[in-house]
Amino acid sequence: MGRMSEKALRDYAYKVLKSEYGEREEKGVIIPAKYTDEELAEFAQVMPQWQIEQMYDMIYGSEMVE
Repeated sequence: MGRMSEKALRDYAYKVLKSEYGEREEKGVIIPAKYTDEELAEFAQVMPQWQIEQMYDMIYGSEMVE
């Protein structure tokens, strides 16, 4: 996991949280946000590093070659 900066990982965490809890569209229907963008950004900033790495590894871990 040493190839990504902490900022890149936190940006990734924010995008994942926003896609799950932010406003989104599903089949033409707008689903209201559960949390504001600011709340999601703040949450991503305080997440433990190990948790963000685990979140990233669940999606991309099998593609990483070290």
